Amino acid sequence: MNYVLCINNRYYKTKVDNSEFLAYLKSQTEEEFGDECINEKQLLRAYVKVTSQLYEKERKMQQLIEKLEVNLSKSSV
Repeated sequence: MNYVLCINNRYYKTKVDNSEFLAYLKSQTEEEFGDECINEKQLLRAYVKVTSQLYEKERKMQQLIEKLEVNLSKSSV
């Protein structure tokens, strides 16, 4: 299965093995950009947005892990 993205009127194709992820990727791309060809600035903005979201999720997961470790250490005493 291939994913195709148009950047500056050039088409880039990449192989995606997971069909569920491919469907998700296509829907997210359409939601973010519509059906249009995008430019580098739009792609960079989208990348920064997604990276920021990932950073926040990882930070929250780390906080939860630390809370769990504290609770587990208290309960095992």
